Amino acid sequence: ARVAMRTHLPGGHQPSDALLAGYGMELIRHSFQMQIELTEAPPVPVWPAGIRVRTYRPEDIEAVYRADEEAFADHFGYIPQDFETGFERFKHFLLNDKSFDPELWFLAMDGDEIAGFSLCSKTSRDNDDIGWVRSLGVRRPWRKRGLGLALLQHSFGEFYQRGKAGVGLGVDAEN
Repeated sequence: ARVAMRTHLPGGHQPSDALLAGYGMELIRHSFQMQIELTEAPPVPVWPAGIRVRTYRPEDIEAVYRADEEAFADHFGYIPQDFETGFERFKHFLLNDKSFDPELWFLAMDGDEIAGFSLCSKTSRDNDDIGWVRSLGVRRPWRKRGLGLALLQHSFGEFYQRGKAGVGLGVDAEN
């Protein structure tokens, strides 16, 4: 079996860096937590032709999972898993989160297909005044058309309407 150990640390914490280096671990990638303050209404999204946005419905769960898997198949660290295991984990970690709100899961639809999605939580882990974009993805056939930006702006707009002070998300520095 091949084992790959990974951890996430805040940048520049010397004791943690030294501890992990002592075990032979090395830095391989950076990520950022980004945040926008919602002091004014965000720009209105411009949707690509033929795309409409709607919120999640319980019967969408399998299609959302499959869209998420496809959208992130090229992402660093992606490890494919059998459908049953992956689907159960997806449902467990997203639907059982205390900050889950189905009205904050936005699906960009092209006909009956999910072209992209923004799966948001009503709060960040450490600040109830901040909304959080947990997963933002666009499936391959719909990339490079502005769909990701439109989904992000749509999400910002919803949080603004709800009176949130801001919105955050995690970003892979090399994406």
